[in-house]
Amino acid sequence: MEAVSRFPSSILMLFQLLVLFLNCCHSNAGGSLIGVCYGRNGNNLPPPQKVVRLLKSQSLSKVRLFDSDQTVLQAFANTPFEVVIGVTNPEIPSLALSQEAALSWVTRNVGAVIRNTNIVAIAVGSEVITCSKAAPLLLVPAMKNLYAALLKLGLDKKVKVSTPHSMSVLEKSYPPSEGAFENVFIASIMQPLLEFLAQTESIFMINVYPFYAYKNEINNISLDYALFETNKGIIDNNTGLLYRNLFDAQVDAVFSALAAMGYKNLKVVVSETGWPSMGDATEAEIVNMNNAARYNGNLVQHVLGSSGTPLRPGAQIDTYIFELFNENQSPGPSSQRNWGLFKPDGTKAYDISFEVKTESYSEGGNTGGSIIPLENQTYCVAIPSSSFTALQEALNWACGPGHVDCTAIQPGQPCYLPDTVSSHASYAFNGYYQSNNLDPSACAFSGMATITSTDPSYGNCAYQGSDLSTGGAANSRHHSGKRLVLAFLILLLACLH
Repeated sequence: MEAVSRFPSSILMLFQLLVLFLNCCHSNAGGSLIGVCYGRNGNNLPPPQKVVRLLKSQSLSKVRLFDSDQTVLQAFANTPFEVVIGVTNPEIPSLALSQEAALSWVTRNVGAVIRNTNIVAIAVGSEVITCSKAAPLLLVPAMKNLYAALLKLGLDKKVKVSTPHSMSVLEKSYPPSEGAFENVFIASIMQPLLEFLAQTESIFMINVYPFYAYKNEINNISLDYALFETNKGIIDNNTGLLYRNLFDAQVDAVFSALAAMGYKNLKVVVSETGWPSMGDATEAEIVNMNNAARYNGNLVQHVLGSSGTPLRPGAQIDTYIFELFNENQSPGPSSQRNWGLFKPDGTKAYDISFEVKTESYSEGGNTGGSIIPLENQTYCVAIPSSSFTALQEALNWACGPGHVDCTAIQPGQPCYLPDTVSSHASYAFNGYYQSNNLDPSACAFSGMATITSTDPSYGNCAYQGSDLSTGGAANSRHHSGKRLVLAFLILLLACLH
């Protein structure tokens, strides 16, 4: 009888282990999430209750609102969505000049609804520093008053206070390693703003639009590079890092600018990004349904299926797509009214998935879409800021006693350029890591290396473990995962017999 009583529990345990394993296999290893911006500047949009049902039908968990409309907040009550609410630019002066006004705003728009609506952040204004004439100097005071109100209500740990920026706050964004904020903003606004974000453990919000960068530099930027499509990439000669898409390059420029100000540990959230699907006749070359589908589709796969950026491997970078619907009352050229992912009736404007795909992504037919790996293969790369001398010594060891085949980084070979110690060390470190079965301890190198899921291969230089190489490490991991599932099933059948 005792053996019989243990029998069901053993089966239950195997089922639990199997479910846990399968969940791990399908989880987002990078930890980054996709959200959507829900704007309502249109006269043909569905009511908020229908919008919530639409979002529930998709694999989305985060939504950003541009205001604090009570009807919308009530629609998101008792749902799993993380909600970012907005302070409009015109509201900033009163909140900056009156603590009472800030307390009233927070009490009404956060305190009264947060028990049922999962508000996680307040976005104060939109691109205030670069787009508003009156509000920039009032921005930080408004943020401080709002935070003080949250503190008074005991909500300061749950709700962050931040503000979305345009990429125009950067004086320089290329190469990414030289990203820097505009000097005119640093002392008066950016320094106190970053200090506030750091002190309150908040986030840095940035609106990243490869669309505008490409549109303004169409002769210098490849469309495939802007759309996450297959391309030879661009190397940052200062770091030796390879960039295969413009999105990562822009985000890393922000990371560099923050580091230059002494705030490298601030978490970055992409508060807006997207690509319009329709525009004026003069915009037809780059503004069309195909490009919008390719950009947003590849963006989702990139954010959910990767881990950080070349400069910040492993960083969680939650990203909000602009936007849920076309807003037919938005001013400006036609493209400004056609950023939507969905039509007002709830059907998709174009085919797009909000889940990681297990096969190649190619939107709009034979477009040469980016390949999304079946598994999150990892690599070991050098940390560029490491000591030059120490990196050289580690490189020598890897290519000597470490028994790594370093032929590819010799002069004339495919991985010789860029001829930097950091680049060569990355190749050698990864070779040692791969030959030691992806053991994390094989990527230590005295703290001069880090593990990343971003394939560092470039051009004709294929790193060991890449789909481009003959190593096939990713494929072997994929099959080993299948073998482990099979082992669980065999054990289960053994218990049943």
